[in-house]
Amino acid sequence: MIAEEYGYEVLPGVALDTPGVEEVLRRRERGLRWGVLALAVEVTATVAVLVTAGPGSAAAAVTAVCLVPVVAVTAGLTWLWWRARRKERLVLRTYGWQVWPVRTAEVRVVAAEGERARGRRWATDGRVVLLQPDGRSHCSFPVPGDGWDGPPPRTRHRDDQVWFAGDTRFGGMIAEPGGLPFRYVVRSAPGKRRGSGAEDELARRAGLLPRNRRPGS
Repeated sequence: MIAEEYGYEVLPGVALDTPGVEEVLRRRERGLRWGVLALAVEVTATVAVLVTAGPGSAAAAVTAVCLVPVVAVTAGLTWLWWRARRKERLVLRTYGWQVWPVRTAEVRVVAAEGERARGRRWATDGRVVLLQPDGRSHCSFPVPGDGWDGPPPRTRHRDDQVWFAGDTRFGGMIAEPGGLPFRYVVRSAPGKRRGSGAEDELARRAGLLPRNRRPGS
């Protein structure tokens, strides 16, 4: 693990054991119930209309045109929500928190809108830059507290330190010291550093690296 190579502190246990983290995850996961409920209502309504009106009727055609896309969108959004929650839990139960020195900076990132250069659109975004021991940038991620939907943090905000659980080549969970707020982050392109076999296996277990793919391939 690169944090250990740099001599940074790695907290014992896994990030999921941090007080308050499990509660936030469970509350987010309960949101899936609303998606499943909405999907069940939409499917039931569609089937009821088709059965009542008959498959070849005008009402059935209107139902197919109006409700089937709604069902598809609801199913897609529910799946994406489930997938996001699964990713968070996998990382948090695989890695412990690594304590990284940081600085905040405005970083150029690929965006949907912004200045076009080299075939892409670019914008600036507030980031926390994880630092190497010599003060140079190791990588950068979004600010942990942006979009936070959980309880207020128990510790005072620090601009010089973050907690990170994951593999900096790919991403993971980034948090303010204390573990809350936290957010899932990924790198737009994997880092070029070659990891050890143990690092790669951890990344696979956490869902950061597909099992059928080798880093750099």
